[in-house]
Amino acid sequence: MKILILFLGVVWSATILFGQIIPISQNPKYTTSINPKYNTSINPKYNTNINPKYNYQINPKYAPDINPKYNTDVNPKYNTNVNPKYNTSINPKYSTNLNPKYGSWTGKYVFNQDEEVIGILVQANFDIYLYYQTSGEWIGYFVRAESNYNLFTLEGEWTGQYLSTDSENGFNLFTEDGNWSTNYAK
Repeated sequence: MKILILFLGVVWSATILFGQIIPISQNPKYTTSINPKYNTSINPKYNTNINPKYNYQINPKYAPDINPKYNTDVNPKYNTNVNPKYNTSINPKYSTNLNPKYGSWTGKYVFNQDEEVIGILVQANFDIYLYYQTSGEWIGYFVRAESNYNLFTLEGEWTGQYLSTDSENGFNLFTEDGNWSTNYAK
C-alpha cells in the first residue's frame, strides 16, 4: 500500500511538471493578450521598439553594456555572483525551490510559435533565470543585462541568444544576430 501511495505521488508530481498544467494567465492558448500572434504590441515583427534589429539599445551586438563579451559584470566567467557553479544560492542542486521537478517555483514558461511549452524559466533571483527543458533537465541559465537576459550554457559559455522584454511582463527570445526565434516566455 505504501508503495502504491508513493507511486501515485510521484506520478502526480510528474504530471504537474510534464503534463503542462499551466495557469490560464500564463497560457497563450487561452489568453490572447499574451500571445504574439494576436497581440502585435508584444510581437517584434510589428513593434520595432522591442525588436533588436531596429532598436540597438536592446541588441548586444551594438550595446556593449549588455554584451557579456564586453561587460564582465554580466559574464559568469568573470563574475561568480551570476554563476550557479560558484554561487550555491542560485544552483538548483542546493535548493529544491529552484528545481521545477519539485513543484514550488516562480518563473515563466517558454513557448514556441504554436503555443507549445518548450521550456521552463525558474527565477533564481532578480538577475538569474535557470532554464530547463520540459522534462525538468537543467540546460542553461539567463543572466540579466539591463532589460535583457543573456543565455549561457551550464559551463558558462554565452550562446549568443538572449531574452528581450516584450514590454508587457514577458520576453521574446532572439539569436545573436537579432533575429526573433519566434519563441517567447510568459
